[in-house]
Amino acid sequence: MTGIAKSVARALAAIVFAAALAPAGAFADAAKRPVVVELFTSQGCYSCPPADDFLGVLAKRPGVLALSFHVDYWNYLGWRDPYSSAEATQRQHDYASALRRRTVYTPQMVVDGKLQGIGSYTGVIDGHIRLRQKAADDRVAVSITGGANAETLTVTLKGDGGRTGDCAVWLVYFDKKHTTAIPRGENAGKTLSYYNVVREFRRVADYRDADLEIDLPRTGAKGAQYDRVAVLVQRPDGGRIVGAAWAELK
Repeated sequence: MTGIAKSVARALAAIVFAAALAPAGAFADAAKRPVVVELFTSQGCYSCPPADDFLGVLAKRPGVLALSFHVDYWNYLGWRDPYSSAEATQRQHDYASALRRRTVYTPQMVVDGKLQGIGSYTGVIDGHIRLRQKAADDRVAVSITGGANAETLTVTLKGDGGRTGDCAVWLVYFDKKHTTAIPRGENAGKTLSYYNVVREFRRVADYRDADLEIDLPRTGAKGAQYDRVAVLVQRPDGGRIVGAAWAELK
């Protein structure tokens, strides 16, 4: 083997070794930001299952970060959604204000904090995703690193020269899939599956202009363990998402 060939081989080996240490999704997400699709849904909503199934399709699509936020305002109908939260409902209300909508509804999908539509209208949502993939908006490069045995995750945000303005950094813990038998309410008797179910999320930092590195816990509140983690960089109060990445935790 020539000296050049040996150097190339060593470089490739180093790349493979580094990739083995990083969570799945970290390198790809840093190179090209995924389009973020947020579904606002509820186990108590009769019209939501088709949208839940579509989110499962999107969760497998390269270049898309699909997240399922379960709201709590349908819980009074006879079944309390175990994944629902007031925080998810508030996030949807923030989008309603930002997108100048008078009401919230389910199933709603919000694409990159910029576009929205009925979650079961697959053609409309696919169109929104294509538009965002082609958009020339300013972006913030985000990466998540941390070996399997690390106690924390390191999140790196690459500065964009301040073009995006003030942003919030959100930490999102979510599970790959949950299946629930529903004995009461509008979906009584059905066994339904949900994908990329958000279990916890919170604002962890502010971002503007300069490069930023943040160490974050691998576990949620009280040491709760989840399947995956995402980081979203977003304009305030339900604005456009300008950066995102996700990684496996298990």
